[in-house]
Amino acid sequence: MSDMVSRFDGSTLTGALSREATALNNTAKATNDTAHNLAAEQTIAGRPRNTFQDVYYSHMGGEAAGYIENDVRYYIRGAGAPVDSQVKTHLSLLGESAFFPVQDAKGDEYYTRVGTFNYNATNQIENHFGMKLLYVPAVGGVLPSAPGGFSVLDCSSLTSNAEQTSMITFRCGISGDVGSSMTRAITVYDNQGTSRTLNYVFTRNADVGGNQSWNLKLQAPNGSAVVGAYNTATPVTILFNADGTPASFNGDATPPDLSVTCPDGASIHATMNLGTVNRSDGVIRINGGQSRLQVQVNGHTSGIFKFLETTEDGYIYANYDNNQRELIGRLAVGVFNNPDGLEMLDRGLFLASPRSGTATAKYIGETPAGKVAVGALESSTIETIPQMAKMIERQHQFNNLTSTYGTVKSMLDKISNLRNA
Repeated sequence: MSDMVSRFDGSTLTGALSREATALNNTAKATNDTAHNLAAEQTIAGRPRNTFQDVYYSHMGGEAAGYIENDVRYYIRGAGAPVDSQVKTHLSLLGESAFFPVQDAKGDEYYTRVGTFNYNATNQIENHFGMKLLYVPAVGGVLPSAPGGFSVLDCSSLTSNAEQTSMITFRCGISGDVGSSMTRAITVYDNQGTSRTLNYVFTRNADVGGNQSWNLKLQAPNGSAVVGAYNTATPVTILFNADGTPASFNGDATPPDLSVTCPDGASIHATMNLGTVNRSDGVIRINGGQSRLQVQVNGHTSGIFKFLETTEDGYIYANYDNNQRELIGRLAVGVFNNPDGLEMLDRGLFLASPRSGTATAKYIGETPAGKVAVGALESSTIETIPQMAKMIERQHQFNNLTSTYGTVKSMLDKISNLRNA
C-alpha cells in the first residue's frame, strides 16, 4: 500500500509535525508486526514478519511530496524444531529451504511447511487446511530416478493383489517309533488367492536296509483332492541316512511337486522343498525327543488398505490387512534458492516469486531437501522473548512519539490562535 505525506522539514513546526506523524504511523505498523509474531509463536511452522518503509520524493507544482511504500516481508528461511504429535501421518520438514507441494480443491498447486497431514473422508492425504499432499508415485515398486509427475497421495484405491502359493518349505526334525505319526495343519493359497487348509501327515514306516523310512501325505478337506503324489494312496516316502539327513524322496534326489484340485475349480500347484539329500537343510531325522515341524508358505489373499508408513527419507509404503507391505512412492519437495522471497498467502501457503526463484524438485532425503520427521509437526521459528522485548521497546517509542506529537501540535495551535487574534 502507499501513503502520501507532505515532505517533512525539521526546520519548521509543520515539518516537525509531519515527521512525528510519519514516525507514529511507522511505529504503529512495527507494533502490529510484533503483535502478529507473538500471536503466531505457537502456530505450526509459523514465521515472523516485518514491515519495511521506503520513502520516495517528487515535486508537484513546486512543492515536495513523499510516498511511503509499505513492504511486508516474512523471514521464511529456516526450520523450526520438530515436536512429537503422536499422529503417524504428520510430517515435519528438516530442510531449511524445502516445502511440501500441495494442491487445493480446484487443482491449483502451492507450497507449505504445515505438515498436519491425515486421511480425509475419501482417504486422500491432506493437512488441516484441506491442502492435498502431492508425491511421486512408484510404478511396479520402482521410482523414477528424479522426481517429477506429482500426484495427489490417494489411498482410496490401494489394494494388495492375491498371490497363490508356489513354494512350501520345510525345516523340521522328526522322531518316533514305527507306526507313530504327527500332523500339522498348514494354510496355503490357491490360484484365486483363497486360503485353503491342508493337513501334512508324517508316518514312520518299518526301516529299509537299516535306514529309517517315513511317509508324507496331505489331506485336503472340503471336497478337494490331492492329485498324484502325497495323497493317501500314493504318499511320498523319505529315506534317511544314518546321520539323519535325507537319502532320497520317492527314490529321487528331489521330491515331487504338490498338485491339488478344489471343488470350485480353483487349484494349488506348489514346489515341495523338503531339503537337499545328504544335507540337514530341510527335513531331518532326530534320535529321541519331540518332533519339531516348521513350514514356510508363500502366497497370500488379496488385501485391503490399512495405513501408510513413511520413512525419514520420504519412502511411502502401504500396509494391508493381509500383512503385505508395498512401496507406492516417495515424498518430494520444492527447494528454493531464496525462500525469504516467496510470496506468503494465508494458511501457511506460499507461491514462487521473482525474488524466490522457481522451485527445484528434490526427493526427501536428498541434499539440500533434508529429511522429514514422521509423527511430528514443525514448531514456529518465532522466538517469544525477543518479540516481547521489541513490543516493550515499541510501546515506549509510541508513547514518546505521542507526547512529542502532542507538544508540537499544541505549539502550532497557539501560533494559529495568535495569527487569528
